[in-house]
Amino acid sequence: MKRSLLTFVFLSLFLSSVSGQAGVSIEKMRQERAEMEQQIARQEKILLSTENDITHQVANLNIIAAKLKARTRLLDQTRNEIRQLDRQGAAIQVEIGKLEKEYEECSDSYAQACRFYQNQNSNFNSLTFILSSETFRQMGRRVRYVREYSGSLRDLAQELSQKKDTLEQRRAEVEKLKNEKVSLQKEQQASEEAARLEQQEQQKIVDGLKSRRSSLKKEIKSKQTQMDKLSKEIDRQIQLAIEEERAKQKSQSSSKPSRNDAADVRLSGSFENNKGRLPMPLTGNYLVVGEYGVQNVAGMKDVRQNNLGLDIQGESGAEACAVFDGEVSRIFQQGKGQIGVLIRHGAYISVYCNLSETRLKSGDKVKTGDRIGPVQISENGSPVLHFQLHKENTRLNPSDWLRR
Repeated sequence: MKRSLLTFVFLSLFLSSVSGQAGVSIEKMRQERAEMEQQIARQEKILLSTENDITHQVANLNIIAAKLKARTRLLDQTRNEIRQLDRQGAAIQVEIGKLEKEYEECSDSYAQACRFYQNQNSNFNSLTFILSSETFRQMGRRVRYVREYSGSLRDLAQELSQKKDTLEQRRAEVEKLKNEKVSLQKEQQASEEAARLEQQEQQKIVDGLKSRRSSLKKEIKSKQTQMDKLSKEIDRQIQLAIEEERAKQKSQSSSKPSRNDAADVRLSGSFENNKGRLPMPLTGNYLVVGEYGVQNVAGMKDVRQNNLGLDIQGESGAEACAVFDGEVSRIFQQGKGQIGVLIRHGAYISVYCNLSETRLKSGDKVKTGDRIGPVQISENGSPVLHFQLHKENTRLNPSDWLRR
């Protein structure tokens, strides 16, 4: 009987541990999905332009492409969560099957013990049994025997009750998982419908642009020329910043690493430890309308752009903000009244372009989230921040570093 009880306790603890691990995974997925839903809700506030010229329509296409990408991630997350619910439900069903078998065996054992105890009591008087002892030692042994005899029945009753409670709990968990799956499936259907409508809108814009393909390619080429010019200027400014830093270090008389050198090493390590967790460099609601690297214009395989950073569109009044603690290295004019700001984070440099102004100056210290300056309204009528990230002269993909 004791072995049966120990087996049951071990089984329950083991399966509860497995179920608990799945529960942690489910909870994490729930949190991630909630964050995605909130992000999509914010993105919905960034509206398409009503203008029909090439510039605004390309901007609209980028907005829809960004929304579709976020929607696809949400759908993938929802499907993964549904699959995880199915796996967790199946594991609990296996546990229920084992518990039902254990419960049935325990119920039979308890019934047999009750019958045996009743038969014994009819022919056995425990008080007479104890008082008829010849010595006190024998009386003590008989008292323990009577206690163990009656206690064994209580143990069986407790084991049976425990099994019943666990079974009811697991069955309730299965029902909860079923209801949650139904709710998720409804959310999935709603997301799929929203994605379908966005795809229709995207195709409508693509069809309109295809009829003006020559003008579109001319516009893209012009934009690419501007982007290349800006990237060259950023590279030049970074090289100047590096040379200035080296000159400063060379002028120091000590051969040992300076206090500033040591601080830079510490700061670099701290920056690296936050890879994938840096905040977006823009206040308010945003959409990444230009991804890093060579990208096709949505819906047009033969029209491409090469972006050496990220283009992040915000709402009116959006401001650039520092992604990490650092020091303003350089401020430069990038043309058309726009300003670029370089912030050094040890060996890393973050770059913020298309600003209309900045309240900072070279040498200023900044903290994560500090405002750098408002983003200038672009040709499409919205503020679009161009953001780059470098490790000295090496250009990095900002998407690998930002929390999106």
